[in-house]
Amino acid sequence: MALRRRTQKRLDARTADRLARDLERLALLTPGGSPDRPILVTSPSEVEVEARAILCPICRGELRVEEHVADTWKGLRLRVARVVCVSCGRRRAIYFQLRGTLVN
Repeated sequence: MALRRRTQKRLDARTADRLARDLERLALLTPGGSPDRPILVTSPSEVEVEARAILCPICRGELRVEEHVADTWKGLRLRVARVVCVSCGRRRAIYFQLRGTLVN
């Protein structure tokens, strides 16, 4: 028996929501997804460039950096880029750690 169009749309929306939640959880496990897994950079000026190069984990759209701040987490100094997806509008934080550079 075929489902009504409205019922099918609700089922599709629920499936899409579940998929988005799963993709968000997976994004937390990628480099930069949590303070436990920061992306290593050599300079604070690289943070926004690296953050814009990452795609949205949900829709694979472009990310726009709204804010770039310094933060401390468990005694570790981190840089946090707060970004929003241009396509789907989802917000997330990407974590970076400054790697020390060697002086000649």
